[in-house]
Amino acid sequence: MDNIPLPTQLLPCLAIPFVELFPNLCLGWFCPPSLNLLQYKKMWYLRILLQFIAWIPVFEMLLSLGPDEGQFSLAVIGTMGCIVVRNLTMQKQIDRVIGTPLWSTVPREKRQALFIIITKNKPMDVNNFDEMAARYVSAPTKMAPIVMYVIMTLINPHLGDDDTMKLMAALAAFTVGGIGIGGTRHGSIALDRLFRCVFGAGFVAMLHYLAEASDAVLIKSA
Repeated sequence: MDNIPLPTQLLPCLAIPFVELFPNLCLGWFCPPSLNLLQYKKMWYLRILLQFIAWIPVFEMLLSLGPDEGQFSLAVIGTMGCIVVRNLTMQKQIDRVIGTPLWSTVPREKRQALFIIITKNKPMDVNNFDEMAARYVSAPTKMAPIVMYVIMTLINPHLGDDDTMKLMAALAAFTVGGIGIGGTRHGSIALDRLFRCVFGAGFVAMLHYLAEASDAVLIKSA
């Protein structure tokens, strides 16, 4: 990747990897390793606002790449849907965890194990909206790489062959980093930090190639 800084237009997007690098701000996609669940729940509106502000420049630049043939609309709907559904389902999962009688009685150092046990035990009451929402808390996370793949398909036609391979590597880093954060944030601190860095690098690299594609379109149209 060329050592070219991101355009000013895309700088707000850096908030996304920033809040993942500092999870105890309680503004990231995942609940913090500290398990400060009440604070995380309280910050739901700031998380949604931050995500919307961060993604608007991406959509503006994607739209400049060419007319919408369906993929752009799919990317916008998918992104916004993931953000809203993730926050809704996380609220329900947190309510389920802190509503467990043991949660308020076990020592703080043992809450991590209890949190894992509760969240791994999927709710089964299909007639209870709160329980079903908590059951599908991981669905937006699984959809996120698909949405990013759609975004990649919008960027890719405007890049050369070498940059196409690098863009695919960036998507892979974004996906692997996200999976790693989900699997290690309550385990190894070192691995958790490593995967957060991988996630951030992949996301920033995709922003870089979005800017490269936008520049290429502008040059062709000049």
